[in-house]
Amino acid sequence: MEVSDYINKAMVFAENAAKLSQKMSQGLVDNAREFGFPTGGESGAQYFDTSEEKMRNIKRQLDAKNDREKLDGLKRLIAMISKGRDVSEYFPDVVKNVVSQNIEVRKLVYIYLLRYAEQEPDLALLSINSFQKDLSDKNQIIRAMALRVMSGIRVPVISPIVLLGIKKCVTDSSAYVRKTAAHAIPKCYSLDDSQKEALVEIIATLLKDRSTITIGSTIMAFNEVCPNRFDLIHPCFRKLCGLLADCDEWGQMSILGVLLRYGRTQFLNPNPHGEDKSKEPPKSIAKPVVDDKNFYSDSGSDEDEKSVDDIVELDLDHELLLKSCIPLLQSRNSGVVLAVARLFYHLAPAAEAQKIGKPLVRLLRNHRELQYVVLKNISVMAATRPYLFEPYCQQFFVRSSEPVFIRDIKLEILTSITTESNIYTILNEFKQYVKSPNKDFAAATIQAIGRCATNVSAASDRCLRLLMKLTRSKNELVVAESVIVVTRLLQTCSEERRRSVIMLAKLLDTIKVPKARANIMWLIGQHAETMPKVGPDVLRQAAKTFVDEANGTKLQILTLSAKLACLNPDHPTINALNQYVLNLARYDTNYDLRDRARFLRVLSTPQPEENDTPGVQALKAHVKDILFADKQAPSMENGEGTTEYTVGTLSLLAHQPLPGYEALPDYPEEQPDPSVRDVEELEGWAGSRTVAVEQGFGSDSFESRYRNTAMASTAFSGIEATGYHGGQYPSSAAAAAAKTKSGDYDLDAFYNDDSSDEYEIDDTSSEEEDSDEDEETDSEDEEEEGSTDESTDEEDDDASSEEDTSSEEDEDEDHHASSKRIPLHKK
Repeated sequence: MEVSDYINKAMVFAENAAKLSQKMSQGLVDNAREFGFPTGGESGAQYFDTSEEKMRNIKRQLDAKNDREKLDGLKRLIAMISKGRDVSEYFPDVVKNVVSQNIEVRKLVYIYLLRYAEQEPDLALLSINSFQKDLSDKNQIIRAMALRVMSGIRVPVISPIVLLGIKKCVTDSSAYVRKTAAHAIPKCYSLDDSQKEALVEIIATLLKDRSTITIGSTIMAFNEVCPNRFDLIHPCFRKLCGLLADCDEWGQMSILGVLLRYGRTQFLNPNPHGEDKSKEPPKSIAKPVVDDKNFYSDSGSDEDEKSVDDIVELDLDHELLLKSCIPLLQSRNSGVVLAVARLFYHLAPAAEAQKIGKPLVRLLRNHRELQYVVLKNISVMAATRPYLFEPYCQQFFVRSSEPVFIRDIKLEILTSITTESNIYTILNEFKQYVKSPNKDFAAATIQAIGRCATNVSAASDRCLRLLMKLTRSKNELVVAESVIVVTRLLQTCSEERRRSVIMLAKLLDTIKVPKARANIMWLIGQHAETMPKVGPDVLRQAAKTFVDEANGTKLQILTLSAKLACLNPDHPTINALNQYVLNLARYDTNYDLRDRARFLRVLSTPQPEENDTPGVQALKAHVKDILFADKQAPSMENGEGTTEYTVGTLSLLAHQPLPGYEALPDYPEEQPDPSVRDVEELEGWAGSRTVAVEQGFGSDSFESRYRNTAMASTAFSGIEATGYHGGQYPSSAAAAAAKTKSGDYDLDAFYNDDSSDEYEIDDTSSEEEDSDEDEETDSEDEEEEGSTDESTDEEDDDASSEEDTSSEEDEDEDHHASSKRIPLHKK
């Protein structure tokens, strides 16, 4: 070979190397631009640049033939949507790209259509055929987004098409697509409610699904379409209880809501003796003590018989529901914990409900908005069952950094859980709250002290002494509020508390708050008969300042004057004071005061009986009963405990029924038939974990890309995962070997480890089996070969994605056993 030939080859090699280098550099630049790395002064932030020049290029980019330019234009539109801008003007240009072969372009087009399909329904209808075609796409994301966009077009005419799309996706091999179909059911129902019966059938089909990804969305659709069709819940009740812990958090809340309503209609009241409304903690059932002396005697104590009669046997499914909910009390989601607490509060025995106290208190270590919601529900629960939160009293102490709405609720909870054991600790805490610069919070604390005195009668004297100390405070608001609360406590005054009334009378010289002065006047007049020397002196001082008093105080002064005049009809000084006060009230500007003065003048001033009418004479005969009538003490209980709304609902926070609120149904008087739940379960029984093995996300799996085979998602039922069959638990390899292609179990091929003396396993090498499978032509061998292919596909799927990693060892054993043909021979 000559030298020129070498030179020519070297030149050609150099040119090829230069071209390759140029292509590689251009590819790196394109990839860097695609991933958002800076290239030539550009970066990923370019899509958020909404300058006019770049906005003009969007339409050109959407109409370009290059997919990369289309992606740039669509990314810019999606970025503008995320910033809240209206880009509906580009809708016709975007719809054109719905048939693009590029998956990334179609994803962005679907995202755009989801946003503007309702605003432009006519243009969206143009792509209906494309959506229907995409329902059969290999990529599960495309299938799901096609149904999502189709159901988002708010045109009643296409409701039958949407229904057909839902029916098709319900049987899809991907759980993600089936979940999207469940989400489309409420949209189709709101679009055309005449399709309800068909949608209910679809929901009944989805309720049989064993995937935890799908079941939560199915229950949401059930709540929207047919919330009271509990006949659909009967066959899958136990499955729902078993899958509850494996569902996503939002699905758990939906399932708990349905199970609560289901339990209220299918189970008897677990607290038939009113334990759920009693503020006393339920008595723990102690083990019976055997007395040797009275072992054979027929006599027994009534207490023992009562304790036995009080035991309520729960239904087995009722116990299953409660046990299935206990692990969710440790959830990180506040809504899940609150949903479990609602179920235990409204459905569990009072003794079991004590488990919700600590988890709810744990939720208080969160944002103040969540604290408010949790505290509101705790306040309602503590009003009827204070023993649930009594051990966590210190967790409700108020902090200085907390907002006012949190402080007020904590005060209500502290007064509700007050007992004789913690009353002194709480009162010492209240002493510090009274010193708060927030006047409203200080007044609320004083009212809380009064409620503590009402709830715990043994500590009422201590509370009264504390309130009397507060009347000497320099803060007028604290003094006035303390006087009002003391007045309520002293309404039924005993001889031991007369000193408190005298102390309040002395405070009239310093107290200027009208409401407090009016309360003191009323209290002195109420006890004027038992303290004859206090009332006249108070009336003498009040007559001097009558003109300057507030209207409420004037009314109480008139009432006090009339009471003293009735008790001392012949006393000249008291009668003169009474006439003076009545004359002042006669010319007052307030008409209520003038009316009261006319009425009391007739009753209290002495007049000849000849001038009185028969009606006035009858009133004067009962004047003491009228003026000194016993009045019921005002209620000082928390207002939160009187609500009738279900715990954990928004109506409880709003104190009014909101749209969509439904009260819980009452318990049935007789036990409904429990056999409706004794149905033959599907292969994935509720009590076991369901191991679902899906194909690769989208069309990334080897089989769907190169072999063009429809890879159905393989879900191992609980029977297969745990080896449960016929009430026994054989090995996983035996369960896999016993499963035939038709889905039935071959009893001839079934064996377990304990029966090794009856059967022996013929071990053959996998290589020989593979060669034998290629040569087999009989129908029986073809069935075995099909089962082997299925197990191989299961191994590929297991390598691509697993939903449950906790049962990997069982799956490996199943695949290993099913990948070999194990002939069984009797000895």
